[in-house]
Amino acid sequence: MHFHDLLIYASIALTLVAMVYVRWKRQKLYNAAGTMNGPLALPLIGQLYLIFGAKPGDDLLKVINRFSPLYNSPVGVWLGPVFVVAINDNPNHIQTVLNSPHLLNKMFVYNFFRVDLGLFASPAHIWKNDRKLLNRSFSPAMLASFVDTFNDKDFIMVKNLKKHVGTGEIDLRLHIAKCTFDSFFSTSFGKDLNTQGHDGADSYINSLSIFFALVFKRILSVQRYPMWLYRLTEDYKTESKCWNMIRDISKRLLQERKLHPRQTELLQQGDNFGRKPALNFADNLFDEAENNPSLTEEHLLDHIHTIILGGNDTTTTTMSNLVLMLAIHQDVQEAVYQDVISECPDKTKPITTEEANSLTYTEMVCKETMRLFPVGPLLARKCLADVKLDEKHTIPEGCCVCISVYTMHRAASIWGPEPTKFNPDHFLPEKVANRHPYAYIPFSGGPRNCIGIRYAWLSMKILIAHLVRNYRFRTSLRMEDLDVKFAGILRIANGCKVSIEQR
Repeated sequence: MHFHDLLIYASIALTLVAMVYVRWKRQKLYNAAGTMNGPLALPLIGQLYLIFGAKPGDDLLKVINRFSPLYNSPVGVWLGPVFVVAINDNPNHIQTVLNSPHLLNKMFVYNFFRVDLGLFASPAHIWKNDRKLLNRSFSPAMLASFVDTFNDKDFIMVKNLKKHVGTGEIDLRLHIAKCTFDSFFSTSFGKDLNTQGHDGADSYINSLSIFFALVFKRILSVQRYPMWLYRLTEDYKTESKCWNMIRDISKRLLQERKLHPRQTELLQQGDNFGRKPALNFADNLFDEAENNPSLTEEHLLDHIHTIILGGNDTTTTTMSNLVLMLAIHQDVQEAVYQDVISECPDKTKPITTEEANSLTYTEMVCKETMRLFPVGPLLARKCLADVKLDEKHTIPEGCCVCISVYTMHRAASIWGPEPTKFNPDHFLPEKVANRHPYAYIPFSGGPRNCIGIRYAWLSMKILIAHLVRNYRFRTSLRMEDLDVKFAGILRIANGCKVSIEQR
């Protein structure tokens, strides 16, 4: 036998030994997978063949929609060497996952968003401390101090839309984006960008959308996971260009704060009437940094990036979806209008916190919009220790867990025989009381839920109230025409194409 042949046989033997060793080390994962249903898994690649060659976004949702009704949760999925436990329609399982102390860490793909130290993707031990520090940024008193800003920016949007009355359909998304962008930066950083007065922010807003789309494209392309390979692609160059634009604004905010620190004594004393200006997100963050050396400049930047990425585009998308739902469902729009004018009929006056909180039907419509179109349709966590789901199933240490919010929000077992129909009555008090609390989680759930829930509800209700008491919206689109895509966040690809009529 030649040396060359011996080398081949030795290589084969070593490969087999390595495979047996890996299989033995991962036996717990294979045992768990054996208790769960799922599509056929091929050797080495598992179920990756289902999304190979797929266009990012809509095809993934089609895959999820095609297979979710065929298998009860939990579903075992192999994405190459990564074992994922997928939960689609079982609120009890979801409650267990989102409240387990062993499932607080996000899946590694969240790091692709480049905010390793922000609340969005940071490890649990960092997140716990930071969440406590930042909770006061979203307290009821803080939110109440933002209401004047919400109204000011919404009045500007109402005024700007007048020129589009009677001109046919337009895509309202950019108008909504500028309004929420201005409100967001004013309330989060105390900085009035006035983007509704000019076109300077268009490129920045577009960069956010492109960045989300490219990150999600990478998530679907396993071969792009190694950074050294991803750097060779054109997408990496485009993504980096978008990220640099986002990062530049964050750096400028940080630098301005260093050059012009708040006058603490003045804030403590208040103005001539004894009123103390409210702290915004940035004020709280920098105050904590002064007394906490663990909050480095990089850490501060990641928090700023996180609040920008998580707070602006998601609100814009949800508001665009909400206006489109009103335009499609004229009876619902009329009911929202009646709800608004019963509480705040004078369109020349701002809407108070109390009035916004009284808009119960309007809130039902907001919730139904986020049921059908949750901006975060998938949640993914890393399991650090075995977690028992039920008598039959255990999530094994070392795997990942994926919750399909999109699927659960459209499950007939939860929402009745017409789960895809837009029906705000799903959120009547008696129906909510009889439904599992984890059947509806547009802002995630458990201790690591979205920190800005109350901010989102308040800002959305105030904006929609301003819009409907001034205008009526119509559209040629129907529900069956809508093309839903998942590109980092869930979007209606048709946009928010509506015509505007003066009330």
